[in-house]
Amino acid sequence: MTKLKIKLLAFQGAPDAVFQNAVSRIEKLISPENYSLTESDPDVLFFLSGGSELLATKQVSAGNFYMLIGSQYDNSYASATEVKAYLNEMNFPSLLLDEEEPETPAILNDFLAVKQAIKNLKGQKLGQIGQVSDWLVSSAVSPAVLIAKLGIQLNVIPWSELAHFSEFKTSASFLESFNGTTKMDLTKTAKVSEMLTDTIQKRNLDAITVECFPMVQKDYVTACLPLAKFNNEGIPAGCEGDLTAIAGMMLCKELTGIVPWIANINKATDEVCMFSHCTIAPGLVSGFSVKTHFETGQGTAIEGDFKGDRITIFRFDKTLSKAFIASANITGRPKLRTACRTQIEVKLNANEVKLLRESPLGNHHLIFPGDCKRVLNLACKGLGIDVLK
Repeated sequence: MTKLKIKLLAFQGAPDAVFQNAVSRIEKLISPENYSLTESDPDVLFFLSGGSELLATKQVSAGNFYMLIGSQYDNSYASATEVKAYLNEMNFPSLLLDEEEPETPAILNDFLAVKQAIKNLKGQKLGQIGQVSDWLVSSAVSPAVLIAKLGIQLNVIPWSELAHFSEFKTSASFLESFNGTTKMDLTKTAKVSEMLTDTIQKRNLDAITVECFPMVQKDYVTACLPLAKFNNEGIPAGCEGDLTAIAGMMLCKELTGIVPWIANINKATDEVCMFSHCTIAPGLVSGFSVKTHFETGQGTAIEGDFKGDRITIFRFDKTLSKAFIASANITGRPKLRTACRTQIEVKLNANEVKLLRESPLGNHHLIFPGDCKRVLNLACKGLGIDVLK
């Protein structure tokens, strides 16, 4: 388990008395099991006095994300401010915190979650089955960018390398998961689930994204339900081969423990923004049922009511250099026949609507319960990703 490494900083030759109460002060901000004091390679620079600036600059290096903590006492905040300016000049990501501010403990806990998430992502294997769908003209992330930014290894798996789904057994666990949700025959879909499960296990994948339309067009079966089931079980699973979306899904899962819903944006106005799609995890909705896939009228998809009212909306661009982040309240759960099966309406502020209309990063957005803006902003800052403002 990752711990935050904290370096105590004071003026050169400072007496022991300067350090005596440091631990009790730190433990008002973060639990003892979540940090350790260090003499080198810190995550957190804890300023105890002025005159510690030069020592602090010797503790930092490129490629790391730092928290600086100062207080109103003994010129420590003044020292932290000077070092913050230095880190900005060096383009080292950092955040300056006030020890006395009530939100500082929560920010430190989010910072710990970010450090753990970034560590967990490194070396994860993402399977892309088929190609990026040809209508996703702004959502193909290069393998080099995935490795450089997130440490994710991309494995491209042509459909020709996989046995046809009909050669697999019918997954009993899959059928049990959707028992009582439809009168439709799920046998073919259960075989697709088994094929994808076999691919994940044999190739030791941590996540998948599937170019699903060739299978729909050829065999009249969709991957929507299997992907929804994987997401529900904590295995990020995206559709249409969308690499931008699945990269965000993998990060969100490590940050929050929840795999978000990948959704189309259907409308963005000052009055209402609408999102919809067919692969939402069953655990994120209530009263769900299995319908046909919207665009094709074939196969199967999930229709349900998103649980809870507060959500976070998130998306990367295809270079993983920009991100859109917003939080909102759900204002409606429509059942329009002209959009994908699960649908929500939200009200965003004027600037967020402007960003979606004038500077969109693409179609698919990731939606998950709760207000996670702060931890996502911290993650983006640590990864060198600019959040649209």
